[in-house]
Amino acid sequence: MILDRYVGKSILLISLLALFSLVAIFSFFSLVDQLDDTGQGNYGVLEAIQYVLLTIPRLSYELFPIATVIGSMAALGILANTSELAVIRTSGVSRLQLAYSLIKTGLIFVVISVFIGEVVAPVSEQAAQQKRSVAMTKQISLKTKNGFWSRDGDNYINIRKILPGDRVEEIYIYEFDEDHQLRSSIRASNAEYAQDRWILRDITKTEISEQQVTSYHLDTAEWEALLNPEVIDMVTIKPRYLSVNGLLSYIKYLKANNQSSKLYVQAFWSKIVNPFAIIAMILLATCVVKCEARPIGLGQRVFIGALIGVSFHLVNQVSGHLGIVYGIPSFLSVTLPTIAVLSYIFYTLNKKH
Repeated sequence: MILDRYVGKSILLISLLALFSLVAIFSFFSLVDQLDDTGQGNYGVLEAIQYVLLTIPRLSYELFPIATVIGSMAALGILANTSELAVIRTSGVSRLQLAYSLIKTGLIFVVISVFIGEVVAPVSEQAAQQKRSVAMTKQISLKTKNGFWSRDGDNYINIRKILPGDRVEEIYIYEFDEDHQLRSSIRASNAEYAQDRWILRDITKTEISEQQVTSYHLDTAEWEALLNPEVIDMVTIKPRYLSVNGLLSYIKYLKANNQSSKLYVQAFWSKIVNPFAIIAMILLATCVVKCEARPIGLGQRVFIGALIGVSFHLVNQVSGHLGIVYGIPSFLSVTLPTIAVLSYIFYTLNKKH
């Protein structure tokens, strides 16, 4: 118990410091990238800063595995350089026991990561995308459980289904006059964006006047609007930013409508495997740091930890993309890198036990 607290406290503090540093660095580059978009609409420097701040929870969630491997490498490295790790080992603590102690600390990171990824990040990310799209396009745009909503002048638009390839389904357009009275409503089964305009299909239009309500049907019609696919992409949260419940709901919806759900299934398994990736990154330090080795500088250990974390992150990304391109089951393509690392750790710890 004393060992758990002593080692765990060091890893916790250094990992949080590493996470803070990584978030600060990546946020700075994100801000520089956002500054290129300032001047569009009402999107200025303050709006760019607000956007970056709102994306910090999502960024923290993505950087957690890298921060944990840096923290565990640095913490165990400090113990090794001061010979404390050698004392711990010679006192009868095996590598497996040390690994078990690190797992307890890893569970703290898992709880924090899950809370951020499931509760904080989806909400803040949606707010970030919404505020950015409103500032840049001067349109009220948001994504709700009832689909995508936007305002185009005196018109209000509701799109229930957003599909790849600049296609949408179940479009509702409500047109108001200058007195804010509803004058017509349009319902189209689907639409496709081409040559800077929407082509609506299977349209039912209802016109409302003081005397009567008239309804008629059209096969196709052109619809010129400020709304374009870029605006929809701005406010629509990417699959990897959704919560597990949100992903499951959307996967169910896509399958019910015979649409491809590969990206969302992949994002779902990424969410499931992320806690195991955090544990794997912490345990990897027990295989890399050797108490009998000559003293190694803290900066070098931090660099090695960062290199391992970034490499693992890149391999995860590549594996996921290869899974989509070559039709490999998402469960296998997403979990394979983590399973490989855990297998190596298990083999190494048992070999040296």
